Amino acid sequence: MQISGHGNVDHLAKLLLGVQETESSGGRQTAARTQVGKDEVQISAQAKELQRIRELTNQPDPERTEHVERIRRALDSGTYDVSGRAVGDALIKQVLTDAIL
Repeated sequence: MQISGHGNVDHLAKLLLGVQETESSGGRQTAARTQVGKDEVQISAQAKELQRIRELTNQPDPERTEHVERIRRALDSGTYDVSGRAVGDALIKQVLTDAIL
């Protein structure tokens, strides 16, 4: 198959990209954008709320830190004891929560 050389591919590309050639001075051609504008971003209220929640989750929780530290001390001293039922309940709760979210 052979494609004929009719038409100017460069001209089509410039039209599609929003670029046109301007008249040159001294035989040199320069490109100019056909439309000059300012970029704008709009963030929805829902996205702002999600961002606020994410920032809250990244903040340290002193209660959780203290709880983890108590468990760490109990593990180090060999006094940490947890029931199998409590672990099972926590696993089931986590699986159900993950399934909902």
